[in-house]
Amino acid sequence: MSQHQTTPYDRQQSMARINDIHLHYVLEGAPNKPVLTLINMASHNLTCWEIVLQPLLENYQVLRFDLRGTGRSGWGDDAQFNFAQYADDLAGLLQHLRIQKAFVLGLAYGARTAAQFALRHPDRLTGLAMFDVALTPPVDQGDQGALGAQAAELLQAAGLDMPVRQKYWRFYEDRDAALLCHTAHQREGDTNARLHGITAPTLVACGRQDMNFTAAREIAQLIPGAHFEVMEMTGHGSVFYRPDLFVRLVTDFAPRLNAG
Repeated sequence: MSQHQTTPYDRQQSMARINDIHLHYVLEGAPNKPVLTLINMASHNLTCWEIVLQPLLENYQVLRFDLRGTGRSGWGDDAQFNFAQYADDLAGLLQHLRIQKAFVLGLAYGARTAAQFALRHPDRLTGLAMFDVALTPPVDQGDQGALGAQAAELLQAAGLDMPVRQKYWRFYEDRDAALLCHTAHQREGDTNARLHGITAPTLVACGRQDMNFTAAREIAQLIPGAHFEVMEMTGHGSVFYRPDLFVRLVTDFAPRLNAG
């Protein structure tokens, strides 16, 4: 994908050889703080977290990475585009960085990877967070745009500004690979039946104006001891509606984390 001006996407960060591909990542912050791993929503790369990065670094060491086939990361066989593989890639990246445990947070599509990580690598978790999450096969998202517009109107009426969404948050190297990454949900079933096995401290949060709201609330009920937060005046991709609230929820959850 060509760009006509220099953006944060053009500043390549670190690369690690994980599961036969190169994963693009950046690890920032004080090493004596608990590690927070952020997993992007669909069609986004690791630059999208810039709007919440600095306040998160006050409490966490933050790891961001591009899923295989997205951003600047490499990719392998078509069959490897699935959430279990994405979770195993993250586990390999943590091992590469000698990080024993992390607070793993997934946003929207990224929450599916976070759920798989919790199920496949429970010993690597200090905590789990899933924002705007649904784990069932794909549903009709036709009203999501209207709900998002409603949330934006409510925010404007309350005198709250939304951040400007940057085009480079959605840049990638290969169209076909990015498409395969972001259609994995079409090839996987319902994960809800396995959620009772998650034992890590868990935060589930969802915007009131999000088609996934009912699904997210159900997911919180299925995970033992999970904490559910409703994000008012917020649509799908909650961090892009209310980054301040997102940061507060993630920061306030820190005391609940297991020891790293």
